Amino acid sequence: MSAIGAVLIARAIEPERLARALAGMEVGWVGAAIIITLAAYFARERRWLVLLRPLAFHHTTVLRALLTGQLLNLLLPIRMGDVVRSILVGREPGGSFARVFGSVLIEKAWDWLALCVLVFIVAWAAPLPDWFLTPARSIGLLAALILSGFMAAAIIPERWISSGLIRLDRALAGLPASWRSFTLNNLQRLFDSLTVLRRRDTVVRAAGWTAIIWALGAAINYAVQRAFGIDSWTAAMTLLAVLMIGIALPPSIAALGVFEGLTMLTLGIFDIPLETALAVGLVLHLVVVVPLSISAAALWLLSGRER
Repeated sequence: MSAIGAVLIARAIEPERLARALAGMEVGWVGAAIIITLAAYFARERRWLVLLRPLAFHHTTVLRALLTGQLLNLLLPIRMGDVVRSILVGREPGGSFARVFGSVLIEKAWDWLALCVLVFIVAWAAPLPDWFLTPARSIGLLAALILSGFMAAAIIPERWISSGLIRLDRALAGLPASWRSFTLNNLQRLFDSLTVLRRRDTVVRAAGWTAIIWALGAAINYAVQRAFGIDSWTAAMTLLAVLMIGIALPPSIAALGVFEGLTMLTLGIFDIPLETALAVGLVLHLVVVVPLSISAAALWLLSGRER
């Protein structure tokens, strides 16, 4: 996929114009984008801490696992980085994989809701083509299902969950006791992660951090675009929505080629030259990947020295 994307991009652009676009880049805006990227990681860590309640872990532990998971999501299929970070935090004292993984699922649900809101905003602000609106309708349906799940988790009595687990235990009576215990204990912990949706203050904080995270994501795109003379918040938000949909399941290693191709396709809606759009995609990709890689490596080195 990366090779196909690179070939298609190479055939569509003029290298001289790409070189001029990169040469005219304002480095100060790129620096601002890097700072905003680091702030976005901090905001994601704060939201995850909220969703992990009442479990409490050291900030460095949660941040290290979060960054590691984000990095592995770029390299492994079907977002296995989210599983890895759940394992890393779940093995800490007082944690469990099922309970932590449940918080990650809730986190993803918040992000899909935010994506739905973003799609509605950009659809209202700019004329968008069918290749964008078609998947956007599916996102709206998914958001409705997520909201229904949130409401169900908030109102279903806990005794119903306990009763359901008891019935399941009886249904699994033919299995070894250790297998039944493992299954039921992990399901109970998974359901325990939903208790955060029963507390209004936790829901409000999670929603607030989600809004901050996505606002920072749009700001990163805007800063990189400004480095190439593109002053459009609508383009920045549209690009954010397209990239979040397009690389939700990485089709290639680190989405190489795909990331840049989606950037060119999206900014083309706003009459941005292909070479300038590709320059934006290349720099934005580096802004996303490089600080993430350095930060994750630094935190692992720090943890190694502490031991």
